[in-house]
Parts: sequence; C-alpha cells; structure tokens
Amino acid sequence: MSSVSNQDVALSIIGFLKQSVADKTIAEDFVESMDVAIDCIADAFDVNKDDDKSVIESKFHGKSLSELIKASIASSPSTSGSKTDDDAKPSSIVVDDNTKEKADKLKLEGNRLMGAKDYEAAIAKYTEAIGLDPTNVVYLSNRAAAYSSAQKHAQAVEDAEKAIKLNPDFSRAYSRLGLAQYALGNAKESMEAYKKGLEIEGDKPSDGMKKGYETAKKRVEQDLENSISSSDKSGGNVGESSSRSAPGGGAGSGTGSGAGAGAGGMPDFSSLFGGESGGPSGLFANLMSNPQLMQAAQSMMSNPGAMQEMFNNPAVRQMAESLGLGGPNGPDLSDMMNHPALNGFRGGRGNSDNNEGGEGNNES
Repeated sequence: MSSVSNQDVALSIIGFLKQSVADKTIAEDFVESMDVAIDCIADAFDVNKDDDKSVIESKFHGKSLSELIKASIASSPSTSGSKTDDDAKPSSIVVDDNTKEKADKLKLEGNRLMGAKDYEAAIAKYTEAIGLDPTNVVYLSNRAAAYSSAQKHAQAVEDAEKAIKLNPDFSRAYSRLGLAQYALGNAKESMEAYKKGLEIEGDKPSDGMKKGYETAKKRVEQDLENSISSSDKSGGNVGESSSRSAPGGGAGSGTGSGAGAGAGGMPDFSSLFGGESGGPSGLFANLMSNPQLMQAAQSMMSNPGAMQEMFNNPAVRQMAESLGLGGPNGPDLSDMMNHPALNGFRGGRGNSDNNEGGEGNNES
C-alpha cells in the first residue's frame, strides 16, 4: 500500500457514507443529513467527493473502510486477558521527527531553567516535552529531578517509577527514585533503588550512585540500631542513641542537647558532681553504678596522654574550669586526678592510693 494521506482517509469515509446510503443502512429520514455530512467532509479536507471510488481502488486496494477495519481487528492479537489501556507502554506511540525536535527543544529550555534554579518553570517545560513525546524516558527523569529540587518528592517518585517502567535499564531513573525516597524518609526503598542502579551501571558505577547508596545504607543501619536501642533501653542507660544524628544533621542535635548538656554539646559535669565535698550524688551516682561506664572511665584515667589531649578541647577546658580545676595554662591534670568525685573512677574503691596494679598512679 502506497503512502496514505489525510485526504485519502477522508475520501474513504465519504465512500463509506455513500455506501451506507445505497445499502439503506441509513433510514431515509437521515439521507439528506448524510449528504450534508459528505459535503462538509469534502470541503473540510479540500477533496472532490466524487473521487472516492478511484482513491479506494488505488490507495486501499478496493477495500472499503468497514472492510479495512474488520481486517485490522481480525489480524490483531486477541484482547481477552490483555493489558488495559492504562497498562499499555508509551513506547507503542509513534512520534514523528518534527514533534520529537519540538519536544527536545522544550527539554533544553527546562535544563536551562534548572540551571537558573527556576524549578517550577523547568517542570512546566518538561511537562510540555512529555506531552509531545511520552516515549522519551529522559524527559520523565529530568522532571523527577526538578520535582525533587522543588521539594515535591512524591511527584518525583511517580516520575522516576514511570521512567523505570518505560525503560528498566535507564540507570539515572533509579538515582532519581533513590533521592526522592530518601527525602521522604524511606531509607530502605532509597537504598534498594540505588542498589538497582549500581547493578545496571555494572563495572563503572557513577560516583553519585555509589554515594547515594552508601548514604541510604548508613541511614538504614542507624534506624536499625536506634530501634534496637529503644527496645533495650532501661532506666540506667542515658540515651545512647541521642548522640547519633541523622544524615545532614549536626553533632549534638536532638535530645543530646537537652538537660545535662554543657558547652559545645558536652555533658555538664559540674551538675554531675556533688556539693562542696565533691561526693557523687544524683545522676553521677547512677553513672558510678554503671559497670561499663566505670570501666571506660578507669581506662581513660589510666592514660594521662589521652586525658591531656581531651583537655585541649575548648568545651572540655571550660567544663574543667567550672569545676575549679583550671589554671593559667588550662586544667591541672594532677588536680583533676585528685578530685574526690573521681576516686571511684580511679580504682572503684574510693581510694586513689590503693588501685590494683598501680593503674591509678597517673603521672601529671
């Protein structure tokens, strides 16, 4: 069959209408209306209504419009149990070169607007491009990126998933999906998206994909640790998980900066020690009864170098000075070691001179 124009199709329709009148398929009351319809079609497409037979013979091999439709239906696969129109892939749509060119220009305009951080305008341009060519996975992927930049992460997830459905091997769509899921707080889904992207990229994974995967994986591990910590937490444990900050958060954020926090996010040790005598009380007494904390403190006290290095921290220096341990050159390590409140840390017996193995006799 040679190339068929819109005029040829119009004449085929005219031929169908004429045949319907001749076969008396149309009631006589509507014959005049059919003649008007034929004239209107001929005028609209600028064709001669009497050319219908010659065109049908030359362009459609003598087959009428109804015959062509019936033949097309008979040759197509059975629709029983097939996918619905909503499930049909856009790749089945044929887009001519002229339309593709227009769509690509809109994409380039969208890219320019993204560079200018005008995300809403970029989304509009990508949307126009998708309307012209819904088969192009890049347009969906780019709009997903624009949605994420505009903090519309749910829409970004939708576009990324559409892009993946259109082309499961387009790795960048998994990166868009991973970023949007992470922003929505879905760390596990984010990690899985990045992992799939890495699998597609193979031996040469992109830096962005690797970094995204590691970031999401770390969040998943932190969430798991926090969940375990919360379930095992008892009254003697002082918020171990509070010192961990979510990706993007600073150290000392969250509950760790509440009551008991000192300068620079450090614990306020002055509130842990007792009154003038320095005897342990309150929270400090609870800490003294924690075997793991006592063991860690004794290890620290036995290492003068580590202690002195710790005092180089301005926040620790300020804390020590608030305990009266300061001096012209900073905290005096010997004073710190002889502070009555630290006797328990230095030997667990309350006597700094009777530590086993002499570990409490730190040189100052």
